[in-house]
Amino acid sequence: MLMHIGRMLAIGAAAAFVLLAPSRGHAQNITYSEVYLGVLAHDVHFLGGKEHGIDINPEFIFASPIDDATMMSVPEIFRWMVQPRPTIGAIANTSGYTDQAYLGATWTWQLAHGMFKPDDGLTFGIFFGPGFNDGKLHSNQDDRKNLGSHILFRESFELGYKFNPTWTISAYLDHISNGGLAKYNQSINNFGGRIGFRF
Repeated sequence: MLMHIGRMLAIGAAAAFVLLAPSRGHAQNITYSEVYLGVLAHDVHFLGGKEHGIDINPEFIFASPIDDATMMSVPEIFRWMVQPRPTIGAIANTSGYTDQAYLGATWTWQLAHGMFKPDDGLTFGIFFGPGFNDGKLHSNQDDRKNLGSHILFRESFELGYKFNPTWTISAYLDHISNGGLAKYNQSINNFGGRIGFRF
């Protein structure tokens, strides 16, 4: 079921495991609120893209409702997954192609501390939730995707560098598709960079 989404989630889970496993004793769940602003290449061609333009990506990530005391009551092997942060965001295309709004949950971990100075670090995050779009459900245009639905599954992956406890810069990849639940199922994949601010 939902083979394409399953494949994307499996890749994300494998990446999380690989990144978290070597530093399990040091990886730390990030649970605080952040706001991000991204600039993304829309529907990148190296992942089969047809649409064009640059996307502007504002996103709000709110503090996890699961506190550290509750997290510590969970078996250690599962602690990395029990503090998701509620997330809401948008992707506005600057060339008139598909726009998105989305909500869901983000899991983020600090993988390394003190890389170049005492308060910096390396982070890795994943997002999952529904995405809402104004794209074409079915189109004969060479430069438009056949999305099949205005409500799609959305996943994203982010690798970041924290300059200090307040600011983060990151590389970001997101994917939307309907997982084969509609007649047409051409995905959109965006890639770019973001800057985050803790609040």
